Amino acid sequence: RAVVRMRSSALALSLAALLAAASGHALAPRHAAAAATRPLMRHAAVTASAKPTQPQTVRDVAPQSVPAKLASAMAVPAAFLALFSGLPADAAVPGAEAVPSAFAAYGHYLGLVLVTLALGTERILIKEDMTEKEFDLMANADILYGLAGTLMTYTGYLRVTQYGKGWEFYQHEPIFWVKIVLFSVLGAASFFPTTKIIQLAVSKRNPETPYKPMSPKLVARMTTILNGELSAILLIPLTATLMARGVGYADWLPWQAPAGLVAVTLFGLGGKYIKEALDWSEDEAGVKATFSDSS
Repeated sequence: RAVVRMRSSALALSLAALLAAASGHALAPRHAAAAATRPLMRHAAVTASAKPTQPQTVRDVAPQSVPAKLASAMAVPAAFLALFSGLPADAAVPGAEAVPSAFAAYGHYLGLVLVTLALGTERILIKEDMTEKEFDLMANADILYGLAGTLMTYTGYLRVTQYGKGWEFYQHEPIFWVKIVLFSVLGAASFFPTTKIIQLAVSKRNPETPYKPMSPKLVARMTTILNGELSAILLIPLTATLMARGVGYADWLPWQAPAGLVAVTLFGLGGKYIKEALDWSEDEAGVKATFSDSS
């Protein structure tokens, strides 16, 4: 790494010398006041401003010193040498956290794709006349949803605390908290379908218990919740792209307020949906005998 830093420093110094030499030859006397804003040309600007009323002629211009000529002559070769010797070395030596960071990002994106796939599968399969095989597939999709959501949560935590822009950035980014609220809604709303699917799966595997498949009322409720989850999952990538670009960043924003909103959303809605699922009562018209096997 020391070699990489030396080569990067040599490249920066060489390019700075090249730009300074080119600017020194091209700068006209009438531009001396504007050059005062450039650190490398401050001395020339002060010298030019010392005699504002006297016109400058060719004889008034001091000859370029030997060190300046030598620097100008060596700037171009040094810059090309640094370009061809430094950049490949920099590219060949990745940072110590490059590989873990890449895997954390990959896991986060993979989790998002799998969550979307699982939700889409459940939404397509949910219906009143669902066959036994279709229910089993929906139950497996719900398991995949839970695993993918756990993967998203874990890798997201790693990206916020270790491999991303850092907690110092994210805690002051309002859109980051919007994303977390959406993810909390996504997780809390999933408690209702998951609870009902588990209840139906347990009843289905117990031959002594009369099985009651999904009624039209339950299908309608689960369809509404799944539509809401899909809407949230479609908005999460948008918030991620805005957040990564620092849109809406507010250094004054205290993280405690949005974090409290996230907690209320997750536990408040989560408890509501779990209670609704456990207290669910079917209409008599919605109770059916058994699943029909379409095989």
